[in-house]
Amino acid sequence: MSIRELIKNESKRIWSEFIEISSEYKTPEEVAHHREEIVRRFLERYLPSWFRFGKGEIIDSKGSRSGQVDIAVLGPYHPYTYDREKARGFFLAEGVLCYIDVKSDISDKEELERGLRQIQRVKKLERKPTLGEQRYGSDYDWERLRRIPCVLFAFRSPLGPTLKKNIEEALHRLRIPPEEAFDAIVVSDKGIIYNIKDSRDHLMIYSGEERRLGVVGCVYNEDTLMNFLLYLSYTIPWEIKVSPIVLLYLQEFEKERVGVF
Repeated sequence: MSIRELIKNESKRIWSEFIEISSEYKTPEEVAHHREEIVRRFLERYLPSWFRFGKGEIIDSKGSRSGQVDIAVLGPYHPYTYDREKARGFFLAEGVLCYIDVKSDISDKEELERGLRQIQRVKKLERKPTLGEQRYGSDYDWERLRRIPCVLFAFRSPLGPTLKKNIEEALHRLRIPPEEAFDAIVVSDKGIIYNIKDSRDHLMIYSGEERRLGVVGCVYNEDTLMNFLLYLSYTIPWEIKVSPIVLLYLQEFEKERVGVF
């Protein structure tokens, strides 16, 4: 069996599980919890084994906060500022590699807007480089990764052109600037809508001979999850940190006056 066939089978399993929880659980809170678990378990299977996944709130070294988030993908350098067993708590922005917002159905424009606004709150946070940090990639990657990569994952949506139109209208209506907007919206078994914000981005999508920038949709159907993993593999920051992340948060206290004896 090829990796492509393996992920296609995962796609069928994920959809089956989503239909099951939609009928089994009645409250929105229960449905939300279990749909997030479906996505988290998929990511755990295919992303590096040293990644961790949490639910809670992300903060940055300036004190800004994201509010409650669905799935924070954490790198190996993130300290245990959260409950290890429940994977819930506070997460430091520099240790968050990616944020995944999970929705059941973004045919509902209000649900789509809630996802876009939550992503905007996460995008407002700043990932500062740690002392001696090494990153792989271009200068643009260094600029881009000052903000957390954000993906909205949905199980249902309207047809691609309608969804793209709804997204563009919502971004305009909510006055979300490009730097605070989503990076990709993944719809199970349909495709991915990318947000290519700069011509220096590694993502190359062409219509004929013209490279497309901005909000661009691609139809992948049963290969959607495979392309989701491919996108994450290029988008997640690959970095080596040699000093503790928490140092960025502690340095402000060095300026405080203390008693000396």
